[in-house]
Amino acid sequence: MIRRHFITTLAAGLVLRPFKGLSALVPDVDLSFLVIGDWGTGGSLQKKVANGMIHMKANSPPGLKPQFVLSTGDNIYPSGVSSVMDQQWYTKYEKIYEGLDLPWWSILGNHDYRGDPDAQVAYSRRNPLWNMPGRTWSKEFSVDAVTKVSLTALDTTPLLQKKDGWKEQLSWLEQTLTESTAERHIVTGHHPLRSYGHYGDTDFLVKNVKPILDKCHVLLYCCGHDHDLQVIKHPDDHFACLVSGGGGGSRPTKSGDHTKALHTGGGFASVSINASALRVSLHDVAGTNLKTVPL
Repeated sequence: MIRRHFITTLAAGLVLRPFKGLSALVPDVDLSFLVIGDWGTGGSLQKKVANGMIHMKANSPPGLKPQFVLSTGDNIYPSGVSSVMDQQWYTKYEKIYEGLDLPWWSILGNHDYRGDPDAQVAYSRRNPLWNMPGRTWSKEFSVDAVTKVSLTALDTTPLLQKKDGWKEQLSWLEQTLTESTAERHIVTGHHPLRSYGHYGDTDFLVKNVKPILDKCHVLLYCCGHDHDLQVIKHPDDHFACLVSGGGGGSRPTKSGDHTKALHTGGGFASVSINASALRVSLHDVAGTNLKTVPL
């Protein structure tokens, strides 16, 4: 849980919080973004979820309007794309989300590796809304004038297969988080670290990634792979886990000992973070907020 720096909330939506040793009035501005995974089927559920995202964005209050989309992988089913000119970019991405008009920050899933994963990186140069700087990447976002959050992307498919420099990827993760100037840290990877869904916990990630997240004071691990929505806060972890894999398909899930929220039947999540708090919300296919969990 983030330490609460805010002392009081004022009627005008202003808060009093420490700033460089002094108290100052500043707006309680949030960085808000959507999280969706396992979406690129081209089917009816994907289209319904996309419309729900558009509806949610249009009806969000000004301070909570999403600023980008985080894709947790399995971007194009069933076998990724063959090139930056693959027709599936239009039929399963551009056409379906054209009304959303938000930048995407995306990672690779296991299905994306069945095609050309580097074509998804290269597509960033063709479509300015698609951001995948590499198979791994890290980006810092400003929350307010003094607070930044880092978003760091893992490439979990080769990591779990223990190939393509997997040890170096773990070293890169720790170094990137350690050297970041951001006050808050979020990490994303396609495969779940914690899950009560079809796949359950990923033992390799619990053994090898969890210690880095704990050491570096990461707040949230976002993933997909399980085709459901879950928020989990395990007492052994300093961070919470968000599973958001209901963008194009659905599987049954169940509640576990440390479940804070869950949903199946398709949908997406949203994350809102400010200088004092992190909140995760689960949304159904219509964009309805089912539950918000403060973390």
